[in-house]
Amino acid sequence: MRQDMPAGPEAMQLLRSIAEQLKLPLTNIARRVELERLRAGAAGSDLANLSVQTTVALQLVDSYLLGLQLAEEQGTLALEPVSVASTLTDTAHELQALAKQYGVALEVRIDGRYEPVMAHPAGLKAALLSLGYALVEAEAAQASSGRLVLAAHRNRYGIVAGLYGEQTDLQAGHWRTALALCGRAHRPLADLSAGSGAGLFVADTILQAMATRLRVGRHARRVGLSATLLPSQQLQLV
Repeated sequence: MRQDMPAGPEAMQLLRSIAEQLKLPLTNIARRVELERLRAGAAGSDLANLSVQTTVALQLVDSYLLGLQLAEEQGTLALEPVSVASTLTDTAHELQALAKQYGVALEVRIDGRYEPVMAHPAGLKAALLSLGYALVEAEAAQASSGRLVLAAHRNRYGIVAGLYGEQTDLQAGHWRTALALCGRAHRPLADLSAGSGAGLFVADTILQAMATRLRVGRHARRVGLSATLLPSQQLQLV
């Protein structure tokens, strides 16, 4: 007789344990690959690509664990003023190696000067980075030479930060269905990602802890996923 998998808190604890267990071998692989790449020099292009992929995998595990931690602290989570422009710029920098590997161009577009938003600094960065990993791969799969825009703009609810692609046919209904199928289907967002789209759901988990969610949105005739963040009410000294 098949024994059912644990549900609720037990399942979350199991996933946390698995993620923690994965960190050590992934870290060892990343270090070994980097060492071999340095030894190979210019001839180590395959190793360079492998180094990028192991770094992405390790970062996703770390972001997943951070998401679990922030979810547990939700309600008591200390938010602080964070610059959206700086966070998007830093995220683009860290996405550059993966984007180059997939032939996707990155662009940071900030439509105006914005006050800081209330967020968990490491959480916001991890959410945008996880989102970026998924959308870089999705953009590469849908276009011969894709472009991904990391952008911020203001709406009536706050400041919107998101990533938007050129070839995306994503719709709000697709995203709602994907959220319902997360963990139940191998490809919950088949219209966007050829894989599990894990980075999308990691990003949404982290953002939920900050009282916001990923939503389908449009910016400059591109479609993507974004989150609305509340501006800080602290006085800014110029």
